[in-house]
Amino acid sequence: MKLKHLAVSLMSVAMISGGAYGLYHQQQQETLKNYQGTYECHPDKIYDPASIEEVQSIVRTAAAEGRTIMTGNRKFASQIDAACADEGQIQITLKNMNHIVHFDRDAKQVTVEAGLRFNDLNEFLREQKLAVNMVTELGTFTIGGMLGSGTHGSSLIRHNMLADYITEMKIIDGLGNLRVLTGEQLNAARVNLGVLGVVVEVTIQLEDAFKVAAHVYGKRDDSNLENDILTIARNNYSTNIAWFPGIGRYTVTTYHELPLETGGNAFNAQAEVSDLEETLFKWLFDALHEVPGSGLQCLAARVRYSRRDSSYYRDLDTKRIQSNPVGHSDQMQYFGCKDPDSCIWDRLPIALQEVAIPIDELPNWIRDVKQVLEQHPRTCFPLNGIYFRFGKASNSYLGMNAGRDTAYLGIEYTLRQEGNAVPKNYFVNLEIEQMSLRKYGARPHWGKNSVAIFEDMPSRFPKWDQFMAFKQEMDPNNVFTNDFWRRASGETPLSNYMTAGCNMRGECYCENDSHCEEGTQCSAGKYFSDAKICR
Repeated sequence: MKLKHLAVSLMSVAMISGGAYGLYHQQQQETLKNYQGTYECHPDKIYDPASIEEVQSIVRTAAAEGRTIMTGNRKFASQIDAACADEGQIQITLKNMNHIVHFDRDAKQVTVEAGLRFNDLNEFLREQKLAVNMVTELGTFTIGGMLGSGTHGSSLIRHNMLADYITEMKIIDGLGNLRVLTGEQLNAARVNLGVLGVVVEVTIQLEDAFKVAAHVYGKRDDSNLENDILTIARNNYSTNIAWFPGIGRYTVTTYHELPLETGGNAFNAQAEVSDLEETLFKWLFDALHEVPGSGLQCLAARVRYSRRDSSYYRDLDTKRIQSNPVGHSDQMQYFGCKDPDSCIWDRLPIALQEVAIPIDELPNWIRDVKQVLEQHPRTCFPLNGIYFRFGKASNSYLGMNAGRDTAYLGIEYTLRQEGNAVPKNYFVNLEIEQMSLRKYGARPHWGKNSVAIFEDMPSRFPKWDQFMAFKQEMDPNNVFTNDFWRRASGETPLSNYMTAGCNMRGECYCENDSHCEEGTQCSAGKYFSDAKICR
């Protein structure tokens, strides 16, 4: 059935007669910011088109004027500039293209505009007793943003990226033409980084909805984690593990499927902290950097462990913690926030690094990390520890799990105000990070991380050359490009960022002392000697 209103004609006429950029709700000299306000973008113009025809006109005019374009929200869910238009160029948002276009119950498919939020799609599908049962842990991303960055959840049984549920994609190419992608072209575009064109509509394959039961527990001895972790991951529909190696503990959350009619109305409440708790966390995060030694970091790790070693699920009606929680698959896995427009990490200084390695290498990686930490005792990871999720191999060309079953490895750390010292024990994170890249062939998450981590990206994806050939076909004049893409593709060498203090800014792995924070020196990693760290 058709669900989107069809009020396009008058706008199209006004647009065509009104000149180059017509009535696209143009805002000049506007600034885009990320969710924490730590990164800004400064395009010349931002447009909010409401139809495919409007997007086509914007692209054609920009191409004729030699301008470049990127698609991204005014408040974008990334730490970096992946979705930013170049300085003084054209930014498109799809906030007005957020509708369900067509729903086919018999085929279990839904076609949506790319600006639709995933949680809004979930609300609609739940009423139809259908679902995308496995994608990500936060539902407020747009569909287009999830495809641009390869947003993922955790499952070795089902597809864990929304990108892998797409059966057809409509995209405006660099000439302003509407292209309909299926088959191998679709595989190239599933994870597209916004550099193939403007994704305007996608068709998603659905499944019968089901409920899940969550089991949450803690282990106070991590000595055998490397031998147990793959069994845990492979024996459950979905799993996430938070490892706190500095205190020798880890927590496990697993899900298993239940029939839809099973009783239970629980939801994932891990982000719902009280105002008092948020104030305490903010004080603690500041203190983590100011108090000498690592004792406070390890205390914070113990606090976080204690928050994750038992159920953090609440009943939707009573709001009470459920010891044996059961609920709809999306509400159990995709956590929300007290304020839909602002989560705790929007206001607290948190950064995330995440990479993906072949899953069979995970036991060896854990053993190596233990060796790194033996050289750096009392190093604790005070937020979510080292956070493990898992992914079934994808047919996408540029997904983190492209062509291989995958372990996702995440480290969150606290930031200080700009101009102050780097995060405490950041050099330990960087030794682990460089070991992951250079020994284990890690692939960085496209929407997280820092500049330095995107080294030698073409070598990390077997189908990189095919992706580049398809980009040339889709965008022969390179209209869809930005600073991030030029760095990631190697067009702009990362050596350009090797300037004074670049390690402090996350822009380089040091090569000499000038790249480091004052009072530290650039030296080889204590365990992984191929790493260069400032300590």
